[in-house]
Amino acid sequence: MSDSGNGGQEGKGGTSAAGGGPGNGDAALIGGVVRDPRGSSGPRRRSLTGYAWARARTGIGSVFEAVGLKRVRNADGTLQPRAWKRLGILVGSAIFIVFVWTSVHIVQPGTVAVPITLGHPGKPLGPGIHITLPLTTTYGLTVRTQNYTMTSNKGEGAKANTDDSVSVLGADGGAAQVNATVLFRLDSKEATNVYRELGTGYANAIVRPSARACIRSEFTNQDMVTAATTSWHAIEVQVTKCMKAKIEPRGLQLQDFQLREVTLSTQLQNAVNTKVAAQQNAEQQKFDLSTAEQMANISRVQALATADSQQILACGGHLDSNVVAGQTVDEVVPNKISQCSQAQLTPQYLQYTYIQALKQLVNSPNNSTIILPFDKNLTPLLNVGNNASTPGATTTPTSVATTP
Repeated sequence: MSDSGNGGQEGKGGTSAAGGGPGNGDAALIGGVVRDPRGSSGPRRRSLTGYAWARARTGIGSVFEAVGLKRVRNADGTLQPRAWKRLGILVGSAIFIVFVWTSVHIVQPGTVAVPITLGHPGKPLGPGIHITLPLTTTYGLTVRTQNYTMTSNKGEGAKANTDDSVSVLGADGGAAQVNATVLFRLDSKEATNVYRELGTGYANAIVRPSARACIRSEFTNQDMVTAATTSWHAIEVQVTKCMKAKIEPRGLQLQDFQLREVTLSTQLQNAVNTKVAAQQNAEQQKFDLSTAEQMANISRVQALATADSQQILACGGHLDSNVVAGQTVDEVVPNKISQCSQAQLTPQYLQYTYIQALKQLVNSPNNSTIILPFDKNLTPLLNVGNNASTPGATTTPTSVATTP
């Protein structure tokens, strides 16, 4: 029975396994080769990983067979002819996809793309869709306005965690720290040259060193206090000119330079404060002197007006025209002293002034007014005792009091 069984197995596969029987499943043909079951003590349990890997290999093999990369094996172990048509379709499709993928490029707004074909840069591409040669890679560069801030304030600027201010010295040797901001943008026409010579880090490669060099250079032309105060705008203008000369030939456009803050050293700041205080004191003294001079002029004018009025009363006057502030003004001019008998206060003038003063006192509110008698020399007369009953005495009122 075993011989007939072996003979039947040999009739199928042409090769028999030693010690195997027709009922042994391990002796089945696999790819034309009979598995040798010797040394196997029994059925082995396959792990989940092994099972998954076997299934993956089977699937990958099926895909390779379908596209023609792998030849199909017959049941007897022989290989079928290779499917050249399917393999050609696969290779052609892959090449077509690669060519299309590397030939069509979309550039976003606000950027410009530099095409690189096998290491050779081409003309920059603007926003939109572009078709280039196959195997072309594009590198995008922004053309929007960028800023580079150099400041000592932490959390701000290109180097937020360090003091990035510019140390400068003035013509007088004074030291200061300068905070500044540079606004610039990439010239889209020069994008290829910028990418070839500076790359994408042109802010640190050219903008930063140029700004710091120009700031230091311009501050050395001014005294530090002057540069930090009255020459502030002039410094900005000169630094702007210097930076344009440095970065624009490199393909960058300077939009604006902003000088934000100049912090003087402690010693220089103390000296400036002392100087300003002295200047303020000097200005105050000038103001006080000017005020005193004005008061003296006012007193002088008032005295002159009093003298003129006395001379007019004593000697008379005449009408004359005078030009004041571009306008013709008529004024009374006293006559010369030679035309009058006296140029001093007269009893009549004193009496007139006395009467005017009494009128003001009488008409003033909330005041008590006492009018005393006087003689021809304006000497007050007071009757004390029984002078009124003395024969020959003149009786005059001692006083007249008015109370509003």
